[in-house]
Amino acid sequence: MSEFFDPESPSETANDSPVYERTFADRLRAAGAAVARVHRRNVKFLTEGVGGVISRSGKRGLTIKLIMGALLTSLAFLFYNTWTQYQAESFALREGQASSLSAIPSMVPLVWRGIGLFLALVAFLISLWVREEASAGGRRGTLVTISLWVAAVAALVSWLPADVIATKEAISGKALGGETPSIPAYLGQLVLITAVLMSLPAAAMVYFRLSLMDRYVVHSFLSPFAFCLFSFIGVWLIADFTDNGPAFTGLPFSRMVEFYIVQVPYVILFVLPIAVLLSGLSALSKLSKSNELISMIGAGRSVFRILTPIFIIGVYCSLIGLAFKYEWAPVSVGYKEALVDTAFKESWAKRQGQEVYKDVWAKRGWMHVNSVDRRTWYVGRVPYTLSDPMSGIVVWQLRENGQPEKIWKAQRAEWHWDAQPAEWVLTDAQVYEYDQGQIPRISTFPELRISDWSETPWKVLSSSQDPEFLGVPGLVMYMNANDDMDKTSLAPFRTNFWYIGAEPFACLAMILVAAPLGIVYSRRGVMGGVAGAIIIFALMYVMRGTFLALGHRGTFPPLIAAWGTNFAVAALGCVLLWFRAQNREIPKVSSLFRSGIGRIFPGQKAA
Repeated sequence: MSEFFDPESPSETANDSPVYERTFADRLRAAGAAVARVHRRNVKFLTEGVGGVISRSGKRGLTIKLIMGALLTSLAFLFYNTWTQYQAESFALREGQASSLSAIPSMVPLVWRGIGLFLALVAFLISLWVREEASAGGRRGTLVTISLWVAAVAALVSWLPADVIATKEAISGKALGGETPSIPAYLGQLVLITAVLMSLPAAAMVYFRLSLMDRYVVHSFLSPFAFCLFSFIGVWLIADFTDNGPAFTGLPFSRMVEFYIVQVPYVILFVLPIAVLLSGLSALSKLSKSNELISMIGAGRSVFRILTPIFIIGVYCSLIGLAFKYEWAPVSVGYKEALVDTAFKESWAKRQGQEVYKDVWAKRGWMHVNSVDRRTWYVGRVPYTLSDPMSGIVVWQLRENGQPEKIWKAQRAEWHWDAQPAEWVLTDAQVYEYDQGQIPRISTFPELRISDWSETPWKVLSSSQDPEFLGVPGLVMYMNANDDMDKTSLAPFRTNFWYIGAEPFACLAMILVAAPLGIVYSRRGVMGGVAGAIIIFALMYVMRGTFLALGHRGTFPPLIAAWGTNFAVAALGCVLLWFRAQNREIPKVSSLFRSGIGRIFPGQKAA
């Protein structure tokens, strides 16, 4: 290249300039061709490499890798958030901004989540060795099982220690909202989530030890189940975005992402029963249509034995639904409503050029009467999380004759449980002190601390809770704190308490209905069974809504209102299944109707 740019070069002459241009252009073309060849080789190498990994891994091998990768990414974000929070709390303590020495941040959650992240990385690395070759079937099953066990332990150690510490502090009187958690309710949640996490590798161990026939039945069910589950979630996402998308106009994209992430437990719980129903119908109708079911029966297996893997899947889906329904799904529904309302308020404030408050409000305008201390509270905006600051506070202190003695007004009020003693902090407060002639003296405070109030956020705002948005811990705490209320007032909370266990087990009821309606012995098509299943599903939702409404009003006992629909549908499914087990066709509704008319009116025929 030096000869092209050297002023003394003989080629730098007027006569040689075309030669120079041709040489330079040729070299440019040659360099471009070389770069293109290298690019093609790289693309070919990456394509063949990725294709080779996918072809060697297969669908199931690729699935386990994606699951482990998603877990590793989630725990990495969780560890990062925990580390960031720990750094912020440590900085606040060093700067003297912490309210007391009890605010010293604990390193236990950070350490355990770091261990969980390391285990998740180990599980991901193990999953990279999973292959799909038939010759390595036993080895593949072993690797998948080990990877799932390590992943389950990683998720458990990332969640359990931090949750135990927070609950232990709440039980010892350090709850952020001043509530008294229910130990049995907490232990129930602990056992349930632990059982769900550990059940995943246990289910993998059982699956790889199944007989070929059982594994084929499981495959026939899981394929349409995965399709139905993700399809219904996609349909719900599109419909919900159409309804609530305008609320997030002009807001950060992260707010909309948060809005949909918090609804994942509710959405899965909502679509599980219909996905189980349609998957059971699809799997069993396919087995019937191809005469595989007849072949299995001819091999010596009964109908109940053939359907046992599907029944176990129904029970397992109910267990997963119960884990979501226990607390996450009800809380996510309430949080969704609060987020939509907050998003509309933020969008309106931005359009008006006003200050934007990003607090999530559950209700607006709530009153609490403390008849013992003669104090009345008015909360203009109730936070969704009771430990968060309230907004628009007015507190009346009354004398024995009912006349006001003192009134506090504040823009915000926050309860500090870790102060000694616990205290309320009012921001931008005005205090009206009334003398005997009811003439007020007004004082203004940028920040006012009050430690002689007996109220906590839980005492002030617990009665504002909607039973539809509470899980088992919240319902138990509410019923324990208000056990002196009349039965009619507590009926919605007691009904929803029983309904938390009833709704997930609709999956098992749907399996009991889908099994007999999906099996067809005769030449009749399966459309009759599909239509019958859809009708039963629709009637189940109508019955459930009716029973719950009667239970909330106190007309039905809470247990019957919550579980009555499941009992009725499961009983119908068992009757239909008995007909199939006896190799008999399910009676048509028209024939049953004619038979009933004939028994009531002998000699008469139905029109």
